[in-house]
Amino acid sequence: MRALIVLGGDAPDAACLAREKQWADFTIAADSGMDAFDAAGLEPDLLVGDMDSIDGEVLERYQGGEERLSCIKDDTDGVHALDAALKRGADQIRILGALGGRLDHALGNLMLLVRAHERGAEAEILADGVRIVRVNGKEVLCHAQGDTVSILPLGQARGITLTGLYYPLTDQTLGSDYPLGISNVVTQEEASIQVTDGNLILFHYKKK
Repeated sequence: MRALIVLGGDAPDAACLAREKQWADFTIAADSGMDAFDAAGLEPDLLVGDMDSIDGEVLERYQGGEERLSCIKDDTDGVHALDAALKRGADQIRILGALGGRLDHALGNLMLLVRAHERGAEAEILADGVRIVRVNGKEVLCHAQGDTVSILPLGQARGITLTGLYYPLTDQTLGSDYPLGISNVVTQEEASIQVTDGNLILFHYKKK
């Protein structure tokens, strides 16, 4: 099952949101992520959150399913939205609105990619010009020559091999103390990013 989650960071434009909503079997807005749906003239299947940042008039207009959370809680609205998607059987998840705003929220949202993987689903964050995923063994990029890619480990990642990129690597270990994987470039028709152990996050910036 394919789920779309919209968080309260940089809002997707109406065309992007409409396209991703068509892709999804189930849609979730997390708190002020609902504002993006409303601006596009759309409604999610579910609204979750403590409702501390959503526009009050938007909230009044929404007539769909709602899961209201306490402002005093251990998880974030994004974690709750992800878990709601997983609970409904989602195995493919796209997340919009995960970047922008507070840096701590943006970094926390990267952890959603790991949480999804550990619970049997594959998730990706989509934003303007960038796709962010956890590399699950091997990620192949086709027809991406000239695109910029960066890799960052959450903790330590081992057995990293990069092919088809300007800066190749072979069976390397990367840790969180040195950003070696920033700003690489795809140079071949097919490039690959491999990792044998650990959480390696891939940022793929498409050439404009």
